[in-house]
Amino acid sequence: MILLLAAALAAAPANPSADIVTEATVAPSPDALTTVLTDLDRFRKALPTDCVSVFEMGSIRAGKGATARVRYDMAAMHRALTMTVSRVEVLPERTIVDFDHATDRGFVTRWMMEPSATGTQVTIRTALNAPPWPFAAYYFKAVQPEWTDCQARFLTGVTESATGS
Repeated sequence: MILLLAAALAAAPANPSADIVTEATVAPSPDALTTVLTDLDRFRKALPTDCVSVFEMGSIRAGKGATARVRYDMAAMHRALTMTVSRVEVLPERTIVDFDHATDRGFVTRWMMEPSATGTQVTIRTALNAPPWPFAAYYFKAVQPEWTDCQARFLTGVTESATGS
C-alpha cells in the first residue's frame, strides 16, 4: 500500500499521451481479424484472462451492436463497463472496428486494419484521458504499461483465432 501511494504521489511525465497504442503486422487478412473481433464468443476467448476478469455477453453477441459487460483489471485499476461494437467499416484500403465503453469513465478502442505486402498492418488505439493528480504518475508508471502489454497479447490471441492456431 505504501508503494502504491508513493508511486501515485511521484511526478507524472510532462505532457505524455495517455492512449494505449499497439501496432503490428500480422498474417491474417482484415476480414479474418474482423470476424474474430465482431463475434464476441471468439473475442472473449482471445482476451488475456489476467486483464479481464468478467466478460458477460449481452443479448446481441455478434456484429455491430453486440454488447458485453466487461471488467478490466490493469495494475490496481479496475473498471466494469458495458462494451458495444459501435462501428464496423470495411473498405478496400482499410477496415475499422470500434468498441465503445460509454460512461463518464469510458473510452473507445479502435482497431484499424490495412492490407500490406506481408499481411495486415494493425493499429489498436484505446483513447484515454490520464487521471488527475495524484494518480497520474501511477497511471503512467503502472497502469499504462500493463494495459499496453494486455492489448498486445490480445492482438496475439485474435491473430491465433483468425488463423485457427
